[in-house]
Formats: sequence, C-alpha cells, structure tokens
Amino acid sequence: MLIQVKVPSIGESITEGLLAEWLKNDGDLVQSDEPLYVLETDKVTMPIHADHAGRLRILVAVGEIVKIGQVVAELDTSAQAPDLSTQFSVLSPQSFQSAGPPMHPPAGLSQVRAKLSAASLEDLSPAVRRMVEEYKVGPSAIPGSGKGGRITKEDVVNFLKARGAATSAPISPAQSSVLGPQSSKPRQTRAALSPMRQRIAERLLLSQQTTATLTTFAEADLYEIVALRAESKEAFKAKHGVGLGFMSFFVKAVVDALQAFPALRSHIEGGEIVQNNYYDIGIAVSTERGLVVPVVRDADRKDFAELESDIAELAKRARSKAITLAELEGAVFSITNAGSYGALFGTPILNPPQSGILGTYAIQERPMVRNAQIVARPMMYLALSYDHRAVDGETAGRFLLRVAEDLEHPGRLMPEI
Repeated sequence: MLIQVKVPSIGESITEGLLAEWLKNDGDLVQSDEPLYVLETDKVTMPIHADHAGRLRILVAVGEIVKIGQVVAELDTSAQAPDLSTQFSVLSPQSFQSAGPPMHPPAGLSQVRAKLSAASLEDLSPAVRRMVEEYKVGPSAIPGSGKGGRITKEDVVNFLKARGAATSAPISPAQSSVLGPQSSKPRQTRAALSPMRQRIAERLLLSQQTTATLTTFAEADLYEIVALRAESKEAFKAKHGVGLGFMSFFVKAVVDALQAFPALRSHIEGGEIVQNNYYDIGIAVSTERGLVVPVVRDADRKDFAELESDIAELAKRARSKAITLAELEGAVFSITNAGSYGALFGTPILNPPQSGILGTYAIQERPMVRNAQIVARPMMYLALSYDHRAVDGETAGRFLLRVAEDLEHPGRLMPEI
C-alpha cells in the first residue's frame, strides 16, 4: 500500500517551509519514526520522521519551498528488507560444488554494484540526477559507493575530478563548494534566502522600525566569578553532572535586576504597557542556520545547576535541529553572549515585543586601578539595548549597573557556595 508523506503542521503561524535535506535516499527502506527529511521554516528547523515503514519514493527535491500538508514523498508499506544473512550464510563453496552445474553462487558485491551502476536516471536521487544530467555522464560509468551500490553525490564529484571535468565544465555554486579549491569559481554567485534567514531579516528590520531603541554600556570586573569557578567547578560538576559556565551567572544577575526594575520585563502593545510578572529568559544560540533564541522557563525558580542543564540542553537541541517552536516563544528578556566568539563590543538588537536585551562580550585582562594599585583584571563590556518607549534612560542605566554589581559580587547570586 502507498502512504503519502505530507508536510506536518508545526505551528499556527507557519504555512510553508524549505525542504532543506533528505536524510534518506530515493528507494531506501525506512522504519517507522525514522527521520526522513529536514524542514526549515521561518522560525525553526527540524527533522520530520516517518509515520510508517516502507520503501521511500521522493517526489520533491531538496531546495523546494513546500506548503503545510503538501505531499513530498510516498512510502510503499508492502516493501520489506530482504534478510540476506539467512539466504546466503548457510551456503558454503562445497554446497555449490555438490549442487552440480545448474547451481551458481550468488553475485558478489562488485557484480551487484555494476548492475546498480547501470540503473536509469529514475533510480538516482534528485541531487545525483541533476549532476549527471548537467555533466552528461552515464550512470553506468560511475562506481557507486552508497548502500547497495547506490551512486552518491560524492561518487559523481570524484568521477568528475578523475576525468578533469572540474576545470572544463561549468558548475553550480553548490557543486563548486563540493569540488574544492581545484574548481573554477565564478566571480559572483546568488542564492535564495532560506525561510529562516528571511525571518531573521524581517525581525531585525521590524525591530529597527517599530521600537525606539537605545543602547547603554557598562563594564564588569569578573575577577570574583573567575576565581569562584576555578575553585568550585570540579566539585560542582561532580555533584550536579554539569559544568559551571558564565551564562548561569548572567541569567541570575538579569533576573535579579528584572525583579528590581520591572519596566525591563514589560512591553508596549498598542496603547498599553503589558507588565510581565514571570521570568522566562531567551538565550541566543548560534547555529549553522543562524541565530535562534530558545527560552529558559521560570529562571527565577532555578538554581545554578538547573540553569546550566537547561541552557546546555536547549543549545544542543537548537544545533541538532530538534528545537520546537514552543521552546522559542514567550521570553520577556534576552541575553546574547557575543563574547563566546570573541566579540569585544557591540549593540544588540531588540527581539520584539521584548523591551530589553543584554549583550555580554569577551573577557579580557586589562589594567585597572584597585586600592591605588594598577593590576590586571578580567574585564567584560556589557551592552543593554532597550525600548525607550517603555523604559526611561535612568531606569536602563540603573538596571545595567545592578547587573554589573551582581557579576562583581557573585556570592549574593550563589549563596550556596
């Protein structure tokens, strides 16, 4: 029986997405709940799993925009994988000899590959089919290294390199990156924005157009935090099973400041100011597809170990494309740690409808005056961007000063140590 594979509903506001990657090849046998393809939407990228077992027939190529509910493939549920071990493991060379002239041993792997390599274009995956058609290569000429002798994209690339096609035939930008430095690249290439990049662009532009954003700056001496982590990180990990990072200190300091200055956890909605009385904090995570901001729920109720565990799990899920839409929504304030990739200074952009975002930056040893002495201290710049419609400049300044003071005196954030 043929079962249609449809794009599932992910969220009320999502109507379409990009079919970013097939995780199975056309013709593969798949199991129920096995990941089939990656769907990238304007808000989240996630693998879509098979609802049934069967042989896959791909109907939509990678790179196509698909609608929610659209059929992208079929599964033939009548197909089952042959158990080759039971067919051939009991056959020895002696059994073939005793069977007489009509009996022949089963084909070897090289023979199977030769037969599969002679397959028609219809037997190839969409990506491989496009490449062999563009370069006018017969599939029978390409040795297949995939499952069951199937031809992969890498097989085509290696074949083209071997015959010198990489320097004599025009190639697409995607193939150019695969073929490597020996290929000739055009001076300019174009590629459509992915739904997520489009969404990021829209959100950034919306933030600039609909908020009165200002940024105020401060710096914090992280000597006490650095010393505290060095002293307790091994015991902390042994006790809780998770490392003690800097982000949990940032979250704790932000929560404390939000409790003292509630304007930073409010937002403008029409002609009203909406006051949020909970502490769901967005933590920006860099992924290969762009920046996403999963949310740590009820951060005010969690200790350091719980915060570190939540942050690590959310970051892992975001980078492995397993994050859900619900895990990205509802934050009242955000933190972005640009220092994790070496940035020294910056002006973070608000994530509407939030009225505040804290940027933390690289920790650097700088000469500072302490007790009339010049000493090297681990200093970090802080940047608070805020919506001036909801937050006064004085309030923003005092909020940021509270965060800096908390980071310089972590004992009041972490009384258990």
